[in-house]
Amino acid sequence: MSAFDLPPLGALRAFEATARLASFKGAAAELFVTPTAISHQVRQLETHLGVRLLDRGPRRVALTPEGRILHDAATTSFAEIGRAVGRLRRAPAETILTLSATPAFLGQWLVPRLADLQARLPDLELRLQGSGQVAELRPGGVELAIRYGRGPFPDVATTPLCEDVFAPVCSPSLDLRTIEDLARARLIHIDGWVVPRPAPDWRRWCDAARVTGLNIDGGVRFTDSLHAIQAAVAGQGVAIVSLVIAADALRTGALVTPFATTLPGEAYHFACAPALSDRPHVAALRQWFVDALRPG
Repeated sequence: MSAFDLPPLGALRAFEATARLASFKGAAAELFVTPTAISHQVRQLETHLGVRLLDRGPRRVALTPEGRILHDAATTSFAEIGRAVGRLRRAPAETILTLSATPAFLGQWLVPRLADLQARLPDLELRLQGSGQVAELRPGGVELAIRYGRGPFPDVATTPLCEDVFAPVCSPSLDLRTIEDLARARLIHIDGWVVPRPAPDWRRWCDAARVTGLNIDGGVRFTDSLHAIQAAVAGQGVAIVSLVIAADALRTGALVTPFATTLPGEAYHFACAPALSDRPHVAALRQWFVDALRPG
């Protein structure tokens, strides 16, 4: 018998439980099968090994000398497997991570890249939380976030990822070429900007582009740039959005930037609870974001 010519694990479990409890009935109750099934598995094990392992009495069973050798080894092995399983059950806490980011960042930037992320980090189980609120980062809760702003961010460890920039975007179907074309288009507004300040809105863009006479009060309004981008892709108007967030739509041609004038934004940062900063999966995910958001 080679080192890998082992008997079936189910039969070993049935034998170990029967020997420990000195009863087919007791082993059956522990393993949620019938006593007949337990007896059959032990018989199979004896046939596989070519030795008798149990002396069967009317009410109890007892180990033969050969059975005691196998039972001692099985007891030690199952105990070691149990300890290993316990360690593994604790380990997933280090490979399951919750990341918070705005719905726009998750929906427009991260989701299209999840396949690449999974290929790079196949052991990582990432749970995504879309929220406009700043999450408290702590082990066992929300551990990671993509933070937006200048920083510093208190009570978290951060790594800068990239600078943001805003510009008007629209579907190429609108065929915008001039300011006169823009004047005839519907403007899409995003209300409630917290960062950046001042807000990258149409009034500020007109000032930067030296555009006058544009009706910046009309149009459709959203509270989140995710929906503004979706509306722009659908040809519903022109929106001033983050070129980082809209990168995929611009790359595929679903959106275009018809005008050269841009507005500066803030910076994206990878943030984590300080106690987790040096964990291998956190470090690997941080590097993935650094690479994916690297300019050019």
